[in-house]
Amino acid sequence: MPTATHMSAGATATMSPQTLASQPHYITARNLTLANRIYRAYENVSLDFASGRAHAICAENKKGKSELLLTLAGRMLPSSGICTVAGIDATRLTGIIRLRKIAGLGFFENVNEVQKGLALHSVVSAELGLVGKHSTGDDLDRYIKAWGLDEVADTNIDDLDRFTYDLLGVALGMAGDPKILVVDDIETDLTERQSQEMIDLLCQLARQIGVTVVCGTTDYDLAVRFDDVACITDDARSQAAAWEGKHADDVRSHQQDGRGGLA
Repeated sequence: MPTATHMSAGATATMSPQTLASQPHYITARNLTLANRIYRAYENVSLDFASGRAHAICAENKKGKSELLLTLAGRMLPSSGICTVAGIDATRLTGIIRLRKIAGLGFFENVNEVQKGLALHSVVSAELGLVGKHSTGDDLDRYIKAWGLDEVADTNIDDLDRFTYDLLGVALGMAGDPKILVVDDIETDLTERQSQEMIDLLCQLARQIGVTVVCGTTDYDLAVRFDDVACITDDARSQAAAWEGKHADDVRSHQQDGRGGLA
């Protein structure tokens, strides 16, 4: 059964980045906050994520979920708190520069969306070139086919359905062989079956390739299908409590027989 993380705001607040970096967890945060006088994205987030697993961060929209994901990928600098990712201090500018080199991103609105009007193969070719890989001919074709995108290789990205567009984002995020892959929003304009397909893919990447995946969602019913869940808002924690109450028998059964995953 996935583990829901509900750490208190003050938990181990005095630990240093060096101490956290020595812990077995691959991603660790304590009292992490991104806020200023006029804007508060997230506040006092504490979590622990292991390496080579698929994790979910659950929060309603516009409550800091995307900003936290971008922080863990080295794209945003928090205002206070402690955070280490793969032993890198993610609260310092020098740290996030290093972190960007090992963290891949799915598509984030207004962050890394690709230029409109391009064919899918052109977008993939450009990304492979940016990360120093062969980006033409058979190498390009093989990469596109490996992600199941060969049938839409010549399609304008503006004409892709939402699932295929999201899949393209994951393929681009993985182009540089990152150690961490951060993805957001696996429910908007997707059916539940498509969301599950995306979850299955992300979990497969973690288990077979070893990349550490962190995915954002507003829906705890989807979040619980990952290996671990961190609920970062009161609403998300309420969703978790309701789910756990509804599935109490399943939780006890998994705890007793040691099985993992969702029943």
